[in-house]
Amino acid sequence: MSDLISSRAHEILARSPRTVVLTTSLVSILAISTPWLVRNYRAYLALGPSGLPFGVFGWAVSTLSKPFGRETTSTGVYDEDLLKESWLEEPDSVPLRKGARPKTGWHFLPHRQVDQHPDEGMKEIITTIFSKLASFNSNIVELAPSPHEKIHQGMVIHHSIPSPHQVAVDAWREIVHVHSGRDYSLHLILAPQDCKLVIERGWGERHPLSGVLKALPSQYLMVYAPRDDAELDAVEAIVKAAIGYMTNSHDVIS
Repeated sequence: MSDLISSRAHEILARSPRTVVLTTSLVSILAISTPWLVRNYRAYLALGPSGLPFGVFGWAVSTLSKPFGRETTSTGVYDEDLLKESWLEEPDSVPLRKGARPKTGWHFLPHRQVDQHPDEGMKEIITTIFSKLASFNSNIVELAPSPHEKIHQGMVIHHSIPSPHQVAVDAWREIVHVHSGRDYSLHLILAPQDCKLVIERGWGERHPLSGVLKALPSQYLMVYAPRDDAELDAVEAIVKAAIGYMTNSHDVIS
């Protein structure tokens, strides 16, 4: 039997050596890469549900998007922007953030921080403040499923208000959403100079696809989850600035 198999193998190799070599190479690559793929898939699942399907298809899309990501912490793009107005009422309310930036996942779809998470009590307060800001400013904003993340609740420009600028149009009028149920970081859109301050003081970073996709302008930032009351105050000030910029209002109530 072994002689028969051996002779058939030699026959196949003689007839189509290129196919055999390619097949052998593919099998070898898969054998070597399978442990990495398994770890990578598990890392994707650990980030939690998002706007992508939560499974193999979503993982494939996320992984294939990786080469298109850009760096996230330079601020030159905001220096070049002609709009110099700030919506941060008091820039000192966003001081230099203590410690290193949190790590983010290898995948950026979804874009999440993977350490420095708030405790359960802080998570509840973050949710409460998000709802409070929406309620206090219900004349200019409203809550709806996040246009970007689908499964999270987003704060959007009130339907009665025209989009004040092209950034709002491109970003589907979404102002901010919280990644509740996981890391409690936020994605939001700020005025260019407020982006510069938030990034340089260590409170956030651009999404790796910001400025790559039309729906993610260069002002689309992740703001890291607050870990204590002082950080909570800073993050609330940043969210207020996002509401102000996206609705063109300097009268945001908190």
